[in-house]
Amino acid sequence: MNEVISEKVRDEFGELKSHYFNAAYFGPSPLRSKRQVEDTLAKEVNPSFIPYDEWYQKPEISRKHFANLLGVTADEVFHSCSVSDVNNTLIQGLNLNANDVVTVINKDYPSNVLPFLLAEEKNRNKLQLLDLPLEDLPTSKWLDDHIDPNTKVFCISWVTFDTGKRIDLTDLGKYLKEKNIFFIVDCTQGLGGLKLKHQELELIDAISCASYKWLLGPYGHAFGYISKNAKREVTHNNGNWITSANSTNVQSLLEYTTKTLPGARKFDRGQTANLLATSCLEKSLELLLEVGLDNIESYNQELVRYFIENLSSKNLKLITPTQNPSNILCFKVTGGEASDLEKKLTSNNIDVSIREGSLRLSFHLYNSKAQVEFLLNIINSF
Repeated sequence: MNEVISEKVRDEFGELKSHYFNAAYFGPSPLRSKRQVEDTLAKEVNPSFIPYDEWYQKPEISRKHFANLLGVTADEVFHSCSVSDVNNTLIQGLNLNANDVVTVINKDYPSNVLPFLLAEEKNRNKLQLLDLPLEDLPTSKWLDDHIDPNTKVFCISWVTFDTGKRIDLTDLGKYLKEKNIFFIVDCTQGLGGLKLKHQELELIDAISCASYKWLLGPYGHAFGYISKNAKREVTHNNGNWITSANSTNVQSLLEYTTKTLPGARKFDRGQTANLLATSCLEKSLELLLEVGLDNIESYNQELVRYFIENLSSKNLKLITPTQNPSNILCFKVTGGEASDLEKKLTSNNIDVSIREGSLRLSFHLYNSKAQVEFLLNIINSF
C-alpha cells in the first residue's frame, strides 16, 4: 500500500473510532481541521480587534485550495451552500426559453433534478428525465439515441450515489461539446477520493461539489466551478454586499454598485466568510493537497481492488461496474436482508450505508488494508 498515505494520515484521523467505510455519507474531517476550528472559535467568543482584511479574505484560502485540486484558477471557483444552490445559480443564470430542454438523469440525487424541475414549473424550460443503462455505463451513443434534440443543458453525477457508477466524462463530454450543450457535472461522490483529469475538465462547463463527503469538509458548504467560456453564458441574479466590487474596503460599503468581484466570485453565496466552516474546510483541503489526489486515488483504488479480489460471500451481488471504477462499491444482498447485514457490521464497529436497498461501501485515504481485511472477514461470514 502507498506509504505516502499512511505517513500523512496516521495521526490526522486518530479520533475516528470506527472502521469507517462511509465517506459517501459523511467524510470525517482531519484533526488539523479541529484545531483550526478551535482557534477560530476562540475568536468567535472574543472577536476583539479582528482586522477586517483577516476575516473578509478567509474564503480566498479555501477557494485557492479547491482551484489547485481541480487544476484551475481561483477566478473560476465560487462558494455555495449546496449542490442544489449551485444548480439553482446556473439554471437561473442561463438564457433559456420555454421550449429549451434541460436533460437530467432519472433517479440521480435530488440536487441534480429539483432545481431544473422547479425551473420547468416556472416555464423557464422543459425537463427530460433519462434512465441510465441498468448494467453498463452510459456512452455517447446511448446519449445520442435518447437525448431530446432540443437539449441545451445536460446535468449528471460523475459518480452515482446509489450504484457507484463512475461516468466516462470524456466520452459524454466530447459529444456534448460537439452539440454545444452546456455540461454540468456533480462531482460530490468523486472529487477528493478521485482526481479529475485535465482532458475531462476541458469538456465540462460547470461543476458542483458538496464539501462534506470526499473533501472531508463541513456540512452546509459546496463549491461551484464555471469555465471561463461558460461564465459568459451565465448571469448572476443574486445581489449581495460581499460580492460587491466595493466590499474589499470597509470604508466604501455604502458606495452602492452592482459591479462585482472578479471572475466566478460574483456567484458566491452571501456571508461567504463563515469563519468556522471555512476554517474546517481550509485544513481539510490542505491535507488533500499535501497528500495529492494522484496518490489518494491510487491508494483508494488499491483498497477497492483488494476488497473485490478477496470477497467470497455468495450472498452479495456487485452492482457497481468494474470498468472505470469509483471508490464506492454497492451490492444487492441476495441471501438475507440488507438491514441484517448492516446490523452485523454495526455490531462489529463497521460503519457503512444502505442506499436504495443496497449495501454501500466507501473507501478513502484513512482506511487501512487491515481494516479492509476485517471488513472482509465479517462480510464473508454473512
